[in-house]
Amino acid sequence: MDSTAASIFSSQKRPYFIVLLLAIVLNVAGIGIKFFTDDGALYSALARSMAQSNNFTDLLYHGADWLDKPHFPFWIIAISFKIFGINTIAYKLPALLFFFMSVVYTYKLAKKFYGDETALIAILILLTAQHSVMSNTDVRAEPYIMGLLMGAVYHFYKVKEHTSIADILLASIFTACAVMTKGIYLLIPIGASIIGDYLFKGNIKGVFHWKWLLSFILVVIFTLPEIYSVYTQFDLHPEKVVFGRTGISGIHWFLWDSQFGRFNNNGYITNTHGDKLFFVHTLLWAFAPWAILLFYALYATIRKMVKRIAQPEYLCISGGVLLLLIFSLSKFQLPFYTNILFPFFAIITAVFISSLKVDAEFKFFKIAQYIITSLLLVAVIALNFVFAPECWPVFTVLIIGFIGLAIYIYKKPTQVYQPVFLFTCAVSVLVNAYLITVAYPIIVDYRGDLSAAEYLNQNYPQQKVSAAVLSNTFDFYYKGQITYTNLDAILKTDSLKSRIIVADEKAIAELNAKEITYKTVKAFQDFPHENLSLPFIIKKKRATTLDQFYLIKIR
Repeated sequence: MDSTAASIFSSQKRPYFIVLLLAIVLNVAGIGIKFFTDDGALYSALARSMAQSNNFTDLLYHGADWLDKPHFPFWIIAISFKIFGINTIAYKLPALLFFFMSVVYTYKLAKKFYGDETALIAILILLTAQHSVMSNTDVRAEPYIMGLLMGAVYHFYKVKEHTSIADILLASIFTACAVMTKGIYLLIPIGASIIGDYLFKGNIKGVFHWKWLLSFILVVIFTLPEIYSVYTQFDLHPEKVVFGRTGISGIHWFLWDSQFGRFNNNGYITNTHGDKLFFVHTLLWAFAPWAILLFYALYATIRKMVKRIAQPEYLCISGGVLLLLIFSLSKFQLPFYTNILFPFFAIITAVFISSLKVDAEFKFFKIAQYIITSLLLVAVIALNFVFAPECWPVFTVLIIGFIGLAIYIYKKPTQVYQPVFLFTCAVSVLVNAYLITVAYPIIVDYRGDLSAAEYLNQNYPQQKVSAAVLSNTFDFYYKGQITYTNLDAILKTDSLKSRIIVADEKAIAELNAKEITYKTVKAFQDFPHENLSLPFIIKKKRATTLDQFYLIKIR
């Protein structure tokens, strides 16, 4: 853990630099892949409405008031749409920038306490963790939170060291933006990191310094745009119907219902199941190929703390573990929630790896990583043969590149752990390169709503269409005017009935039941679920999982 380690650009660190460059390219590579889940298309629709109307206080979904997430990501996406146009890349670009902000602050925080080598290991772990890469292709709010959270923790720690107005301002702005992205629960990992570092270092008095009161006041002030927005949209209009009821307070929702309602699963939006170990087994794949090392590193760190062995910092263990426990106790659980903790977990894991010597722990490290990487290699090879056997030329190129990289990695190691660590990174790069170049594009091809939108753009540009099914993906990608309503309303209105009609299997069954004749303009294969099933993954059985998405005309 020598802070005077050579630069990553030196010959000693060149293998790290090459793998780092590949990992960065990997995380950017999915920026142009079109939406294959609904959340991205939904968030795009909300931000597009904001950009086109110049109404930055109201979140509107097809003209109706929408209350499920705070405003900050939508403000950023709307600005991006105004600058770069309304398209997939403009939607994903801001999230990528915030993700790389988390990478920068992860490096800075790790370097501050553990030196260059550990910091470099930490960001490579962050860049190659499975759900990090996936979330930069299938973008939601998590990349924003990762950048803002790590920026806030880093600058608040600098405030802890010495009072600096610049750091107080930056930390408070980042914290407020995080709160305006996902809610006040994000005060927990930020506050727990700093308070935990104070407490475990035996400086309880420091928690009560005036600079923290100032920081809290500034966070409240910088959060006022969100308070104002939900107040003007909902509190000033109690007659609005949201969640099937009137009298909804936007402020109460923001400060309470969106957080504690979800935690207790008694808010406006609920989940029907909860599992105390959900995030443990989620991390096994989401933080792959580093999860086993993370669990051991957490155990080793906590054991040292119990034995009162002083640690350079307690930020990561305090912020990361506390929020993970809260997530686990919550009854509202989704797999991408843990992404915001990945920077903490990456540093904790990197500290363990960089401390390895030739001993029992190093043996455990080698065995664990070789087992995990072997499983991943077997999985990606098997996936190629059952999922997309026709793509063997691309797969062959990826394998040849991987073998060449692996040979280079093992050629001149400078640390005992370096070849195994970099080999693990290389396997993650291979797996995700395959997903981005082969798997995701094929999945996109089976989005019937997207195929329908592209077909209309090419063959019936700018035509008005009627839609008997609400599809956020179709809505985002079709460039013409769409009227969304039910099938009965379309059939009763000549102006809607005469257009091309967008329909799914349910609408077609309804037409058949009514014995109404129609002409199929075009039908598109459609996999109607977000979670892939095993029969869909197996190409020979894929047809049994597919529905049809239709463009029709009533005769």
